[in-house]
Amino acid sequence: MRAEGGADRRTRLQHTGRDGRTLVFVHGFLDDKHVWDDVIRELKTQGVRTVQLDLAGLGERTDADGPFVLDRFAADVAAVMDALDTPVVLVGQSMAAPIVELVAATHSARTLGLALVTPVPLAGTRLPDEAVEPFRALGGDPQAQRAVRQQLSSALAEADLDRLTAVGARVRPEVVRALADCWNTGHPDGRRPSRYQGPVLVIQGADDGFITEGLVTEGVLRRFGSIESATVDGAGHWVHVERPAAVAALLDVLLATAHPTDNPAQDARP
Repeated sequence: MRAEGGADRRTRLQHTGRDGRTLVFVHGFLDDKHVWDDVIRELKTQGVRTVQLDLAGLGERTDADGPFVLDRFAADVAAVMDALDTPVVLVGQSMAAPIVELVAATHSARTLGLALVTPVPLAGTRLPDEAVEPFRALGGDPQAQRAVRQQLSSALAEADLDRLTAVGARVRPEVVRALADCWNTGHPDGRRPSRYQGPVLVIQGADDGFITEGLVTEGVLRRFGSIESATVDGAGHWVHVERPAAVAALLDVLLATAHPTDNPAQDARP
């Protein structure tokens, strides 16, 4: 793997492979691009290119300026996609699920499919202030971050907890607050059926106490036309870290069945 810049040179990429298809991986709240490393190692599809990136304010971009909102994140991911010369499967976990959906909606002709992993609905989680405030307050408090990860997972190893906590601890407190508001408030597009009509795979953790089955059913599954859903046992909110082989196997199936759109129309632009 090697790191390099893309069309948006502020977005640091890591990629491998040279196939005619690309998996673009986008991480969730307080994480970084390396959260996908184990999934990528477990992929069986030969030669497929994989791209990982850090969202603004996170990973290697903790010094980035705002705004930290879904449209800005989607624009960053879209810039990466525009720099690629292959059809793409977009993979987003937690708060990145709405980000990759927004990108797919404006790049449908080049999007082979979406994989939404323990997805926050595009309309947001809509938690009341007293419920979202503990997440807003996680900035600068590694012990609280570790406790939240333990609470919302069922199979995170100590080494994974240590690494993820260290990654999240580097995020500026004001960015943490903005990110929590971002995934809680959501995007207006989430109040109607998705503008992306291609294949969608939703991957849930059976023990996820945050993105519950009810939230996924109401806020995600009913918004798409062509959708498959899979639940991974023995995993919580970080199913891609807890059970990377299971997630990789599901992505391999998506790669095997997803094909470029037959629609010759140009991608829609906002």
